Amino acid sequence: MLFSGAVNPPLIWCDFDTVGPLEYSGVLHRDGDGVTLPLWCLQFIDQVEGQLRQLPNPNYAFGYPFSARIRKAGEPRPAFLAIPYRPQFDAVKSCVLEACQTKNFRCEITGDLSIPGNIMDQVWHGIRGSDIVIADITGGNPNVLFEIGLSAALGKEVIIVGEQEALPFDIAHSRKITYSRAKLDELKQELVAALASISARYPFEGPEPRF
Repeated sequence: MLFSGAVNPPLIWCDFDTVGPLEYSGVLHRDGDGVTLPLWCLQFIDQVEGQLRQLPNPNYAFGYPFSARIRKAGEPRPAFLAIPYRPQFDAVKSCVLEACQTKNFRCEITGDLSIPGNIMDQVWHGIRGSDIVIADITGGNPNVLFEIGLSAALGKEVIIVGEQEALPFDIAHSRKITYSRAKLDELKQELVAALASISARYPFEGPEPRF
């Protein structure tokens, strides 16, 4: 199917699963063998394209589900923890959960996703619905690094934690909280401080963020 715009349109090919829902909702109009996009829709696409000329910020238009319920004042903010599944990380997980609870964040954890279905779809939904992603890169776990990449693609703020290890090149610019398993109380204190600086999503959570 041919896609065209209302003003000096470029022409591209796309499948019915792209056009169908938009046509049924009245956004698109058939024009011979193609469909026409209204000007406002082209302007929105242009704005999104502008956001994607670099790694997106937390205000990225598609960074959150459009269908998500608006959060009420006082409700916990969603967080996502990317961490290796191994038992030796249980104490670290507990530490992160305590820090999140202290700052009124509800934390979803990669390895605790027990709902039947595709695990990566669940990880994607968990990250996309979160205000903050905390990632433990100890040991260079490939799953954790992949989830950091998903977070970057969605414009999420990420807190990286880990033991005494150098960061991989692609995230070497990121701020990292280094911890010792013998002093997890210090990790909790640093996480609480870091969570306090996370950008507000709603006015009742803080001033309007600037990116």
